[in-house]
Amino acid sequence: MLEKESGFCVLVAGEVSLPGGKREEDDADDVETALREAKEEIGLDPSLVNVVTDLEPFVTKNGVAVVPVIGILSDKKAFCPIPNAAEVEAIFDAPLEMFLKDENRRAEEKEWMGDQYLLHYFDYESENNKYVIWALTAGILIKAASIVFQRPPAFLEGRPNFWNRAADSNATS
Repeated sequence: MLEKESGFCVLVAGEVSLPGGKREEDDADDVETALREAKEEIGLDPSLVNVVTDLEPFVTKNGVAVVPVIGILSDKKAFCPIPNAAEVEAIFDAPLEMFLKDENRRAEEKEWMGDQYLLHYFDYESENNKYVIWALTAGILIKAASIVFQRPPAFLEGRPNFWNRAADSNATS
């Protein structure tokens, strides 16, 4: 599931992301954080999710570790998305395999602190709405798709080195 951030989230308004957020004191682990955030942001009942695994952390430029938690909806028909209007404008899903294909994808060469990498953008349309899935969200989905389909993407990934650096203790899911 993907979400388009609402205009109330000033820093990320209009951007597409995966549900998630900062770990709270009561969260036992990254899985619990991810399930809580998905419930808060898109109304996903944790009992509908079969958690498969979590991936290695992706570290942002700011040093925050983002731990992607991979889960499968046990009953997609039972999930009735309820966007939290304060955070989410739209909820949609995209086929995971598209993140391995070169179709509807473009990339920019970037540099940060001497680190050369590719910033990927995927164009996607759902229910007559156009979305751009890019940056960290695209990177996480490329990695998840590579694992699920057991093959590399059909393009040069050019992953930034800073995604692999040690992070501070502010892990998010």
